[in-house]
Parts: sequence; structure tokens; C-alpha cells
Amino acid sequence: MSESKDKIAEVLKTAIRAEEDGFKFYDLISKKAQNEDARRKLENLRDDEVRHKKTLVDIYKKHVGSEIGELPEKGLSALSDVFRKGQVDSLESEMQFINLAIEAELAATKYYREQRDLVDDADFREIFDKLADEEHNHYELLMAEREALTGNYHWFGYGDTSPMEH
Repeated sequence: MSESKDKIAEVLKTAIRAEEDGFKFYDLISKKAQNEDARRKLENLRDDEVRHKKTLVDIYKKHVGSEIGELPEKGLSALSDVFRKGQVDSLESEMQFINLAIEAELAATKYYREQRDLVDDADFREIFDKLADEEHNHYELLMAEREALTGNYHWFGYGDTSPMEH
């Protein structure tokens, strides 16, 4: 299915806003993290958001061909609301941060999967598929971290107290 440049621009601008929100969120919580391993993981997620934004900007230039201009106020997930309403400081626990991040990664995964056929271009679809896969990998990483926070370390550690991925 092929859509108008206006629709393509709208979809890409929303995705760019979401990547900016993700960067801001992961940057903020990485600075709050006391644990060095957690900080490193959060910084990696933050840096992925920067790379995703660059990819989306490149796609925008290719398929829309104009300056991006103003982005929408709201991105794809609750992250936009948290920043817009100034609620970041109300998040007090690791679990609140991680649950919000999980919700954001799921929303991004769904968005990229739903919008992949927006343009009748194999490269566009491939890039959106890759972005969806990366966002889903972020989701899985965060789910594993949440399980670790809740003490569910024995998922497949038969006789061992360390999680499988370590």
C-alpha cells in the first residue's frame, strides 16, 4: 500500500518523537542508576534510541524530501505523557521506571510492525522490520531485568542462583 507524503511524514514524525522520548527517558534513568551494570545497560538503550532517530530522519529525507519541521507533542507511548505532564520526578522505584520502559518498547514494536507497509518500498519495510525487532529485543531485556528485580532468578538456573543470561 502506498500513502501520501503527508501520511508518511506524520508516521515518521511520530516515530522520531518517540525515539527522542526514549532517549530522554533512558538518559535520565541512567544518570539515576547506582549500579554500574544497570547504568551501562540503560546507556546502551539510550544510544540505540539515537541510532533509531537517525535512521528515521534518513527515511524521512528519502520519502518525504522536505525539512522535518515541528514534531508532534505526543510520541507512541506513556513516555510522552510523563514528560509533558512533568511526572518524571513522581517515579520513585526501579519497578516504576522499568514498567514504563516496557510499555514504551511494546508500543514502539507494535507501531513499527503496523506501519511497515505504509510505503511500497522494500527498503522501508526492511528498516521498519529491523526497528520493530530491536524494540522487541529491548522489551525482552527489560522483562528479564524486571524478573531479576522481583527475585525470579531460577527460571532455568537448575541448581544455580544466577539468571540464564549471565
